[in-house]
Amino acid sequence: MKSYRGYGVWLLLCVLLPFAGKAASAAELQVTSPTGAVSVYQTDELLSHAAAREITVVDDAAYGRDMTYRAVPVASLIGDAGAVDGETGLEVIALDGFVANIPLPLVLLDGDETAQAWIAVEPEDAPWPNLPGKEVSAGPFSLVWVDAAVSHIRSEQWPYQVAKIGYAAFPAARWPQLALGDDAAEDAKRGQAVFIDQCFACHRMNGAGVTELGPDLNLPMNPVDYFKPDALVMLIRDPASVRHWPDMQMHGFTTDQLSDAEIRDVIAYLQAMAGRKAE
Repeated sequence: MKSYRGYGVWLLLCVLLPFAGKAASAAELQVTSPTGAVSVYQTDELLSHAAAREITVVDDAAYGRDMTYRAVPVASLIGDAGAVDGETGLEVIALDGFVANIPLPLVLLDGDETAQAWIAVEPEDAPWPNLPGKEVSAGPFSLVWVDAAVSHIRSEQWPYQVAKIGYAAFPAARWPQLALGDDAAEDAKRGQAVFIDQCFACHRMNGAGVTELGPDLNLPMNPVDYFKPDALVMLIRDPASVRHWPDMQMHGFTTDQLSDAEIRDVIAYLQAMAGRKAE
């Protein structure tokens, strides 16, 4: 229920076209602090940042293999995260409109038994390879994780082609129409959490959300209105096994990215939301 990422390639080209022929250092990353102050970092500034390091990322989510980067810890760029309340996380927006919502504890915890979040920086003189099946790289900036497995980092918490990082309230608090009632079944509640982590980056729900990549999954119709549950499982796991459509961009989720039980929980959430359409 993600990956309309290829759809954004044309948008990325439109954004970068005015910079054709200019140095890669013209790329900019916008970071908004808890106070609302905006810092704009260019490639060269981040490559020479005091906290920049060479890191190796095992099984990078974008490339599907180990990658080595020059990178800066996310925590060193986002200001005083301690100044925000516990209902606030990071909102990371990519050039193509993909929006990742990342809980602050994932970014701030430090130690051998936690994942570390980094902003990888694509150098001008050593461009990264193109993404598998695409004609662009993951640059100019990509949020990557070292030791991702120890903190169970989700596949949609690896946004690439990052343009902006800022603070925002947790989605369910920010958009009440996204949330289930207190009397909702436990599987639907679990599904809501998975939906926000894995599906909300590309899809809106009841009008809630920032992204424009994929369709709203409740308005005007919910997928459960026209798919049987077993077919919806197949669509999420492997869209091409169910149907083809022009300019198809969504690809499926592996069992490492979404277990069968998690997919069933997401479907339970969709079924519950089908009866809670926003007016």
